[in-house]
Amino acid sequence: MNVYEWQVHLFLATGLFFIGTVVGSFLNVCIYRLPLQKSVIWPDSRCPNCLGRIGALENIPVLSWLFLRAACRNCKLKISARYPAIEAATGLLFVAVYFADAYFGSHGNRPGSSVYVAVFYHCVLMALLLAISMIDFDWTIVPHELTNFGIVFGLLVGAIEPAVRPAPSGALTMLGGLGVGLLGVVVGAGVVWVVRVVGGLVFRREAMGAGDIHILAVVGAFMGWQAAVLTFFLSAFLGLVPSLVKLVPYLIKRLTGRQWNPSEREIPLGPFLSMAAVVLFLTWHWAWPKLFEPYYAIFAWLVRDLLGQNPDLP
Repeated sequence: MNVYEWQVHLFLATGLFFIGTVVGSFLNVCIYRLPLQKSVIWPDSRCPNCLGRIGALENIPVLSWLFLRAACRNCKLKISARYPAIEAATGLLFVAVYFADAYFGSHGNRPGSSVYVAVFYHCVLMALLLAISMIDFDWTIVPHELTNFGIVFGLLVGAIEPAVRPAPSGALTMLGGLGVGLLGVVVGAGVVWVVRVVGGLVFRREAMGAGDIHILAVVGAFMGWQAAVLTFFLSAFLGLVPSLVKLVPYLIKRLTGRQWNPSEREIPLGPFLSMAAVVLFLTWHWAWPKLFEPYYAIFAWLVRDLLGQNPDLP
């Protein structure tokens, strides 16, 4: 790649970062208001303490928090550092998506596919996963407004631009693109549903939240059923250490006879499903062909063999 191409990539990535911070500012509104069943459009941004209106100059992503010294201009209520962190994280995710799609070609780079559509498509996925994760972390709920939008958007754009999904989930026709997305939704949701039902029968309590079904359905709609299945298993590894950290104090209380709350042994899986999906997407350009594709090929061969569809070996 010559120096001019790098300059173009740097210019576009920088622009995407700033767009991402603006989107992150809107995500902060969604994260705060959706669990409270409030509109994310009206009223305009206001301080939750003094209800003072937050003007345009006080609503600049990241920078306003620094200029205001992390406090409301009127009542001096402290503003959490999480707000600029989410704005910056969204910008960085958008930059990562750009390089994954434009440089590494994670979207498949098939003839007739648009890298700009792929970047837009996957940036929407990143924004949805980030908002869902934070709401699930705060409230242990997954808002259906976000997951329903994600499923519909993933299916619609995946049909209009059939090659937009990462290999091997791309398609050549609109009908094929829609079919791949629907299969991703069914398999993604089905994996969690089966674990939820079986876990409920074995442990006689809810093993997984219903919201996790919708999260993996969104991942399947955007990335295909292979990525949805891998997301589920990777999320278990990513959540192992935080689960142990939360489980140890609970076990100590149980063993010492101290009072404990059932919520102390529970941890939302949504953030780890989202994290796993992000990790897989950003590494898909090498993780799929080098790590996962050979095993999926073996699995596919076994399934075909069980169905009697493999040719007889000599």
